Parts: sequence; structure tokens; C-alpha cells
Amino acid sequence: MSSPRAALFAVLLAGLAPPPAALAAAQDVAGRWAATLEGGARIELDLEARGAGFEVRLVRDGRPLFSGTFAATERPAVFEAVASGLFAVLGRRQAPANPLEGEQLVWAREVAHGLVLARLTIERGRPLVERARLERRDDRLRLLLDRFEEATTTIELEAELARRGG
Repeated sequence: MSSPRAALFAVLLAGLAPPPAALAAAQDVAGRWAATLEGGARIELDLEARGAGFEVRLVRDGRPLFSGTFAATERPAVFEAVASGLFAVLGRRQAPANPLEGEQLVWAREVAHGLVLARLTIERGRPLVERARLERRDDRLRLLLDRFEEATTTIELEAELARRGG
């Protein structure tokens, strides 16, 4: 197995591995959060716990980064994207995405003190994993956006979000 493939496989396995025993649930990071970054860019996160899952919307300057409804899976602390809106009313589950056909595979998992949202896409025949790590720190929420492409991890953004009203 080539080095980039082995590294990607390790990242994907780490994303699915059972997390440590003492975990914070989605309820711990639930709420409305925001931060204004240098240069005036705005990050907003809305996360609402819903039963054994949650709904999330992470936006940077009005552009959605992660958005969807997630439900618990049989695997502890791992969530899958599910149908929402009319499809949810009709009882349809979202079919598993196939990144090899241009679709995005999106999932989430609980980690100590927060959540990690992840998306796998195949671009130009190469895998790309984008992640948003949300970690509760007292009355703040630390956000780390990174991407893993060809055995290289790039940090896109680090920010401390505060609760916002409304």
C-alpha cells in the first residue's frame, strides 16, 4: 500500500474508532455559537440535539461548511447523515453516499468534550477529508477546521466561539 493511501486509511480508521470512555454528548456543544475573525469574517454554528442525534449548521460568511441532520448508528458515538425535510416526513432514510460517484460521505463522531464532523469526497481521483472539530472549553467552543489531502493535513481555521443570543 502506498504511503498516501496508508495515511488516508489511518485517518479514516481514527475517525471511526471508538472514542475514550468519558465523552461529552452532542448536548454539550448544542446551542448557537459565533465568532468574528481577523479581517471581519464571521463563523456561526447552530447545533440542536434531537433525540439520539442532532441537527447542525456551520457557516462561514454565509457559506455553509457543514449542514445536516445526523442520527446515531449501531456504532457507539458515531452518527450518520440522514434524510431531512420532506424525505424525513415520508420516512425515507438517506441512501449511503458513494464518494466514487462524486457524492459526499458525511459523518460525525463524539470525542472527549465535543464532536468531529467529517466529509469525504473524491476530487480528481484523489480522496479529500474535511473535518470540523468542536471542543467545549468552559463557556467557549473551540473550532478547528482542517483538511487531509494526499497525506498532508492543512489547518484551515482555528477559532474560539462564544454563545450568541436568539
